[in-house]
Amino acid sequence: MPNLEVEPGVNLAYEDRGSGKPIVFVHGWAGSGDVWDYQVLDLAPSYRCITVDLRGHGASDKPWGDYDYDLFVRDLDAVIVGLELTDVTLVGWSMGGHIGLKYAQMHPERVGRLVITGSGPRFWEAPDAPFGTPPEQVEGLIDAIRSARTETIAGLYANNFHRTDLKATEEFFIQIGLKVPAFVGVTSFQSLLDVDMRPHLPEIDTPVAIFTGRHDQIWDPRWSEYAYRLLPNASLTYFENSGHVAFIENRAEWNAALVDVIEGWTPAASLGSSQSVAV
Repeated sequence: MPNLEVEPGVNLAYEDRGSGKPIVFVHGWAGSGDVWDYQVLDLAPSYRCITVDLRGHGASDKPWGDYDYDLFVRDLDAVIVGLELTDVTLVGWSMGGHIGLKYAQMHPERVGRLVITGSGPRFWEAPDAPFGTPPEQVEGLIDAIRSARTETIAGLYANNFHRTDLKATEEFFIQIGLKVPAFVGVTSFQSLLDVDMRPHLPEIDTPVAIFTGRHDQIWDPRWSEYAYRLLPNASLTYFENSGHVAFIENRAEWNAALVDVIEGWTPAASLGSSQSVAV
């Protein structure tokens, strides 16, 4: 697996497959580039697909320290610059989409278009944020990651899926998550909670396609609707047979919608029958 040195002694793992217009895929919390396996299979014949393991995740280095969004954005920028990528389609899932919004705000010149899936400008509920994960559950999650990392990751990934026929895929995701050390999991999750991109949405002129599973139990879909209203140049697409992992559960429709975005077309507002089952 190729590596790129993002700072002295710290290497990020990535895969670079296919040729054509570049797509950079960024996974979510406790994930890795492997979650995009179907996207690479389906899209690499026509596009250059680059999957990144964030620092502390997958096969990337895991040095001791705090893992926050500023760090992830610097690392992601080092990859995009190091691979000399231009007119990038940046795709982020969950925490990866949250990071993508911050990246597009900080480096608009590097991103041709941004796709966020199962994500939004903020994760949890607050007095001025009327939807999302309730504060008491958020506090419980942080404590659970500290005291029972394995069980917490297994429980969270079980809630990623709306469909009931993907238990082996769910287990695959859990195994990916178990590669993330507890100190990385705690500090990166805390950063996910600390970053609120709401004030910055009107500043992001990059075209943003917002993909959300109709039944997402991890990242409240109402945050997708909120982002759609505030972003200057956005589209919103619901995937009707999906929870948090629409790129798996409505794979064919999700991939087709991504192609629409790359080629400059606007995806439909709703895709995938609630009864459809992807191969």
